[in-house]
Amino acid sequence: MNKDQFFLVISSSLFGISMGANTIIISLYFKSLGLSPLTIGEILSLSVIIGSVISLIFSFLGDMYGRKKFAIISRSVTTVSTFLLFLGYPIAYVFSLGWGSGNLIFSMLAEKSNNVQRLLGLRQSLSIFLSVFGSLLPLLLTYKEILLLEVFINLMALALIIPVEENYRGNRSFNLKSIGVISKFSTEALIGLGAGLVIPLMSLWFNLRFDVTASEMSPIFAIAELSLAFSSYLSIVIAEKIGEVNTIIYFHSVAIALLFILPFSPSFFVASIVFVVRNVLMNMTSPVFQTMILKLVQENERSRANGIVNLMSSIPRAFGPSIGGYFFNLGNLYFPFFITGTLYSLSTVLFFLFFRKTS
Repeated sequence: MNKDQFFLVISSSLFGISMGANTIIISLYFKSLGLSPLTIGEILSLSVIIGSVISLIFSFLGDMYGRKKFAIISRSVTTVSTFLLFLGYPIAYVFSLGWGSGNLIFSMLAEKSNNVQRLLGLRQSLSIFLSVFGSLLPLLLTYKEILLLEVFINLMALALIIPVEENYRGNRSFNLKSIGVISKFSTEALIGLGAGLVIPLMSLWFNLRFDVTASEMSPIFAIAELSLAFSSYLSIVIAEKIGEVNTIIYFHSVAIALLFILPFSPSFFVASIVFVVRNVLMNMTSPVFQTMILKLVQENERSRANGIVNLMSSIPRAFGPSIGGYFFNLGNLYFPFFITGTLYSLSTVLFFLFFRKTS
């Protein structure tokens, strides 16, 4: 791994700390500020809408004028927004997501490696290892202290991008020759809507269902992320043997079955086990999926392709927390899981039909 690859992998992986911590604390932090479950869901929804739209814009600009400068802008906005969130402004969360920095960095990595699949697998595993650390932060720090730490982490991620040398100079064309391939990834819209219903609200669900605190949940989320870190790189090895499509289909199918079982868990202990296993099986194939996009799309369209696929997932995902929050507000802690499982199932079937002939 050369210097630029190292900086890009570390910069994008550092976000894992915030991901691990925020999965637990964000909805509970908003609750501590006096927001209702419905309002919490609406803020989460708005953040996804704004983040995904601007992410797409930055992805187009990155393909046209170079990716590095827009990755830097994206990280800068995230840093400022996280600081405002620390100061107690909930609305700042809608600007705190990385506006396309992931898409841009993935494209930069693909430019600098002949085996981007391995780099993405390494990046995914490292990011998740760091998210384990983030998941444990509620055991040691308050919500505000965690958010302040995230500000400094974002600054570090920003600093690592600056010295990277970019050879890609952009392509001013708006034409997308890969649009046919990109459209097949529309299955992500179903995944996005389903995930949005329950995944951003899982810590709130555990709290409402079993009356557990953030510190009690923290080890479970840490175990889930640690297990995922080991399995993510394993998915790359498996995909090299049985194919990318088969790897995604097999693991997702088992994960979906567990999702239907999860809301009927009789205790926090049982629910935790189901949650951990389902999380691993559903998400371990992320680098495999990302590699498919980079392989099937030509070099000067990669950021845009990632941005469009992200948008197709994110817009439906944005409505999910509001729907999930609505049902949780009514005291119904079961129905959102049924909807999510059904959407995941449909997406998996369509994904197989669209890509079954892809080697």
